[in-house]
Amino acid sequence: MKRKYGIPLLIVLIIANTVCIWRLTRPEFLGNIDHTFSEPETGTSHITFSGEEGERIKFTFSSVVENGELDILVYDSGQNVVKELDRAKKLETFMILETSGAYTIQAEYQDYVGRFKVKAYRMD
Repeated sequence: MKRKYGIPLLIVLIIANTVCIWRLTRPEFLGNIDHTFSEPETGTSHITFSGEEGERIKFTFSSVVENGELDILVYDSGQNVVKELDRAKKLETFMILETSGAYTIQAEYQDYVGRFKVKAYRMD
């Protein structure tokens, strides 16, 4: 009878262990910007997060641009542009924070028609 429960119990323990490790090591979601415009729009959207010097931040970006201009910029607490995400349909990029403090991801769009989505994650 012991064999009957041994293998299923072992499988459950392996799955539980894997889930625990994944939860402890997964990236921390910092925020997102997700917009769809069917008529030309001009404006800005932003999210702000705090970070420590040396932290690795991951950005994912996707867009479908039908018309207009779109820039995705990352500003430090002194309002200096520290990263500009490349224009692409789909992009994944990383950044190492040079200083501790607040950072802002800002989407700046002019006469924009289409959809875009930006997500940020703390990898450390």
